[in-house]
Amino acid sequence: MTGWTLGKVKASFFDLEAHCENESCRHFYVFDLDPLIEGVGADFAVENIPPLTCQNCGGSLKVWLAAPDPREQEEDDPAET
Repeated sequence: MTGWTLGKVKASFFDLEAHCENESCRHFYVFDLDPLIEGVGADFAVENIPPLTCQNCGGSLKVWLAAPDPREQEEDDPAET
């Protein structure tokens, strides 16, 4: 995720997601970028996110960027109506 900032993630319409690496948990998270950007700034590098733990079990979280589901964008596109 080198070169990605929180602002670039948001501007590119990507999501910041994570899942618990504990095989018996696998809890899934989608982060709300607006409060993150408000807290640390749009220029905060994604690669500098500190290690995170699962709120469900305390396991380690693996964080990644994800493209939004294009079907959801089509549903939200006002030009389609």
